[in-house]
Amino acid sequence: FKEERKVAPAVDKKESGWFNFKNVSKLMFRAPGGDPSKAVPIRGLRGDLPVRFAPNGGAVPGDRIVGIVSPGEGITIYPIQSPALSAFDNEPERWIDVRWDLEEFGRDKFPAQIKVTAINEPGALGAIANVIGDAGANIANIAFQEHSPDFRDVLLDVEVNDLKHLTGIMSQLKAKPVVSKVERING
Repeated sequence: FKEERKVAPAVDKKESGWFNFKNVSKLMFRAPGGDPSKAVPIRGLRGDLPVRFAPNGGAVPGDRIVGIVSPGEGITIYPIQSPALSAFDNEPERWIDVRWDLEEFGRDKFPAQIKVTAINEPGALGAIANVIGDAGANIANIAFQEHSPDFRDVLLDVEVNDLKHLTGIMSQLKAKPVVSKVERING
């Protein structure tokens, strides 16, 4: 991902997984190799066909993405590496190959999920939170799972600008002595 653009949707937090975008005309999906003048706004240009991101481990700009059409429900956007896509392997007619076609229009962030395996010691959570905050990202939700007596899995919903931003945060986390492992969760 070579382009550096600040992009983000305005999210209506009341609707889980569904996005309501400000300046929707500037956030477009288009078919690969397609004419940019025929790009489709994320909410759907004709008939106001709703478009949503997969609820767990959503896509961020820079991810390769695919849309799954659900009749009567609209299109759900998944990152191509999402394990949830295997449920649609036998329904190729529902797949739409789409790409990000974004214009700069805001400072809001895109949601992503990461799992950090950290040493169970004082200050570990603070070190993780500092990396994320210092990188200009936000922690929207946090949960813990016991990995072993000495380690904890920290499940984080973070809000980032794009894939480059997320990858940078993950690299910085891996460099911390209290962190054993960092991985992105794709639902």
